[in-house]
Amino acid sequence: MTPPLTIPQHFPIEFGTNWEFLLQQKPSILKGCVTSVTVNGEKKSFNQIGQMQMTRITERLGNTQVSELPTDKRWITSAPYEVANHFDEWDQDFLGSVVLPTSETVQEHAFAYNRACDQKIIDSVLGVSYSGEDGVTPNAFDPNQIIPADYVVSGAGVNSGLTIPKLIAIKSLFGTNLVDEGEEIFFVHTQKQLDDLLLTTQATSSDYAAVKALVDGSINRFLGMTFKRCELLPKDSNDLRTCFAFVKRGIKFTDVGRKVHMDVLPQRRHALQIRTTAKLGGVRMEEKLVAQVICDESPAA
Repeated sequence: MTPPLTIPQHFPIEFGTNWEFLLQQKPSILKGCVTSVTVNGEKKSFNQIGQMQMTRITERLGNTQVSELPTDKRWITSAPYEVANHFDEWDQDFLGSVVLPTSETVQEHAFAYNRACDQKIIDSVLGVSYSGEDGVTPNAFDPNQIIPADYVVSGAGVNSGLTIPKLIAIKSLFGTNLVDEGEEIFFVHTQKQLDDLLLTTQATSSDYAAVKALVDGSINRFLGMTFKRCELLPKDSNDLRTCFAFVKRGIKFTDVGRKVHMDVLPQRRHALQIRTTAKLGGVRMEEKLVAQVICDESPAA
């Protein structure tokens, strides 16, 4: 006997009552790696003293040779950020058994805030820093602190991903710049750079075991640097990814903290507003305390 064709029309469909977060960066990766400062107001300056040199005394009872003290200022500017969502007065009723995602929205705002902190730090490392008496003198990233995509120890190079020689070049830059040996160097990269290291060391290098442990997450240090994976790093139209290294005192960062507001808005028919705010700012304190590493992510690299 043929079953009635109308029966499938009555098969029930069940809907989930909870909410799940899509894949995204949730915690801040870089906040703990920089120097946190307080800024009361819009801007704050930091006084700096440059390098001086002694001169030889060539005469007895001569006049003291007085040198000018080389000073400068770096300026940090903070700016407000926000993210907000509205829920209509009747959303809870119309959702039926599905819960209104208020707590999940607050969590999602926290994730957005954490990513905003990291993005501000990245912009502070790679962007223009301002100095001078009034904070209007621009300081671009020093090209001598950039390890190019085609870097090799000797000979003509071609664009490549992350390699051991590029990492050694970072260490060399910081050593040449007289960065204190006790200062921790942070290297910020994406997953692709870990893949590059694994592939380039697998058959050719005694560092393979250490790189394997780094990729597996068993360790986070390699060649004396602390590795930090952050997928927010910029990549240009030629698939060139800008990774970077820095020491903690090289970047100052200000953050008054995340504030969450939940308000009922009479002018919006008593909609519920969930709004999260923050005030963030950052500055690169000295060009020689940071280094860029350009890594090719194109399929041919």
